[in-house]
Amino acid sequence: MLNRDVIMITSRQIRAYLEAKPFRPFRLFLSDGSRHEVPHPEFAWVFGSSVFAGVAGDGTRQPDLYAKELSLLHVTRIEKVSARKSK
Repeated sequence: MLNRDVIMITSRQIRAYLEAKPFRPFRLFLSDGSRHEVPHPEFAWVFGSSVFAGVAGDGTRQPDLYAKELSLLHVTRIEKVSARKSK
């Protein structure tokens, strides 16, 4: 049975966040409870039904671990990240 209360996140919505001027960092939440930060527009790429979210390197990871493939079907919401205040 299809739940009509479920709102699907689309590639168009994610692209709108990525192309916003000025860009505001955001967070993608997935159905498994994980979340993925997008601090800069170059940290996410939308291809077909997937979003590739970049992971900041720390010098210890293998190069193939610098991006995670996320299925759009599992993205449950997008949340803007508020700017941190400087001390």
